[in-house]
Amino acid sequence: MSVEQYWMGKGLDLDGLWRDFDSGSGYEQKVAASPLHLLRLTFDDHPLRLPLFDLEVLFKTVKGTFHDVKAECLTREAYDRAAPISLHRVDRGSGVFEFLAQFDPLMTWVVALGAAATWYRTSLAAGQELDETRLAFIRTNFPNASTSDVQAYMKAWTTFGRRRVLQQLIGQHLGRVEVSKALHSPPELPTMVDMKVVVALGQHGTDA
Repeated sequence: MSVEQYWMGKGLDLDGLWRDFDSGSGYEQKVAASPLHLLRLTFDDHPLRLPLFDLEVLFKTVKGTFHDVKAECLTREAYDRAAPISLHRVDRGSGVFEFLAQFDPLMTWVVALGAAATWYRTSLAAGQELDETRLAFIRTNFPNASTSDVQAYMKAWTTFGRRRVLQQLIGQHLGRVEVSKALHSPPELPTMVDMKVVVALGQHGTDA
């Protein structure tokens, strides 16, 4: 995508875009049939008087890295079962972006985000202790997470190759990452779990 395409819409393949949309009923059905959790990202620099300049880049970074985490960290069978992440809501002027996704790939993505936020750690022993704390946090707040899924979480934490892209996402004043404790079930208001123990944005910053 060129600068003009991003900022002006110049030269976009709109016919192709609509063809892709019209061909996506299978993805819609897969998402609709999946048990979904709510992901809430809160960015601290979205003034009400200005347009959402970063909507496209934030949305596509989440969508693209979510796919890449699945492809790199999940088994082939788990990848085939996993639905794509979907944008659920953007609250105007609040910096709140909400997405819907299945729990296991979602938590794997959150762990990869945490790795991007804290990758500059220098003490291996301290890092291992911190990893154990984060995994204990996940198990306590999301007791349905299976033992086999921990392998995907740890792979996302140690080897996921798109850390610098996720660091770009964090650099857009990402202040909070939350995941719903239970499945998304409107009109009930979800109980959100702050993933600060996993992501540790405020404690560690965003340096590589």
